[in-house]
Amino acid sequence: MIEAMAHGTETARPHFASDDARWRALCDRDPAADGTFFYAVRTTGVYCRPSCGARRPNRENVAFYDSREAARRAGFRPCKRCRPDAPVPGAEQAAMIAKACRMIESAESEPSLESLAGAAGMSRFHFHRVFKAATGVTPKAYAAARRAERLRSEL
Repeated sequence: MIEAMAHGTETARPHFASDDARWRALCDRDPAADGTFFYAVRTTGVYCRPSCGARRPNRENVAFYDSREAARRAGFRPCKRCRPDAPVPGAEQAAMIAKACRMIESAESEPSLESLAGAAGMSRFHFHRVFKAATGVTPKAYAAARRAERLRSEL
């Protein structure tokens, strides 16, 4: 799951396949729809992420696109508010957390919180919060679970 978040894929998920589902996601500012499609507003010439905080456009002025490239080819420019041309929000942090998980799994002894945070380029307090939010467990609990898994597989 973390690796999929880190890649920020732009393929349409089945529940955002229809224009009606995409419109609902746009109206709800659904962050789960980010990266799965983009919408463009004909009256402004701008394309956005579904979670953009800009004022909701009129439905008749909206066109949906599967990728940012398709929206650009249609003549739209990226929104300055949600920056849809930038990576999916959180993708960079997810990549750092995935890297930390690989560090924990490959280490002989449990790496310190300071070393993990330093490798991620974060303070240890911020890293701890981000890691727990992404994985559901603390780095120490993750390391303990991996160590127990490794011991079970060696028996």
